[in-house]
Amino acid sequence: ASETAAEAGVATASSSSAATSTSEAQTLLPAERYIASNRFRVQAGKGPAFEKRWAERKSRLATLDGFRFFTLLRRVDVTAAEGAPAPTASADEEFDYVSMTVWEDKTGYDAWRGGDAFKEAHGGGTLFGIAEMLVSSLRVLRGKPKPALYDGLLPVVMPPPEGTPWKAVGGWRDVSADGVNPLAADVFVASNRFRVLPGREAAFEARWSSRESTLTETAGFLTFLMLRRDALHVEDGYNYSTLTVWKDRASFAGWRAAAKSNAQSRGRGESSG
Repeated sequence: ASETAAEAGVATASSSSAATSTSEAQTLLPAERYIASNRFRVQAGKGPAFEKRWAERKSRLATLDGFRFFTLLRRVDVTAAEGAPAPTASADEEFDYVSMTVWEDKTGYDAWRGGDAFKEAHGGGTLFGIAEMLVSSLRVLRGKPKPALYDGLLPVVMPPPEGTPWKAVGGWRDVSADGVNPLAADVFVASNRFRVLPGREAAFEARWSSRESTLTETAGFLTFLMLRRDALHVEDGYNYSTLTVWKDRASFAGWRAAAKSNAQSRGRGESSG
């Protein structure tokens, strides 16, 4: 497994599986959400400029049928206290940003992907708009974006707190970005990535579905999803991920500290028993 974390900015909120045999597919958990993401590597020092592009792009995502949530994830370093794993790859191999859209199901995603709203958000659907977008991308990105699609499993969602600033009005948020300073984080997202062996997918999902969890009782917890890659070939080998959304980084750190303390207490109890 590999753990990553991200601050999420420009968040917008509103009120298919990997190839397996037919017999095994019948034992997999049903998809309860559909997630579309795009992964980006950004040139050194160009992060704020990249964020500004997203803050100022025109979109009406939150008005579309089946839309649940959008966020732009900015990767951050995980500390040892937060469960950082031993390094296995250089920083250059990781993505700097990930755009993530959660849909009720794949039908909503397909309708958006083939509709006018998608064209409006990607250069307006005109040759001039697309060309302008490509030129802008060349000035900021390192290489091409890499899309990834997922089935969403085992969703646990808490209502957004009162006064949440990232609820969308009119389909998109009005976010001020100067292209020089990073945007303030709206939420904190922790992710674990897994390479599950072929033929073991159902057993892996069963372990997660049977786990006991107190996340909903934890201060600052907002959302949990397990992601199952929707692809015939997974280029990096990570065919499953977990995604946990928190009010802020302090909430995540508090949960990790409590979990570690509880595990140590159980260990002392077993040793003295």
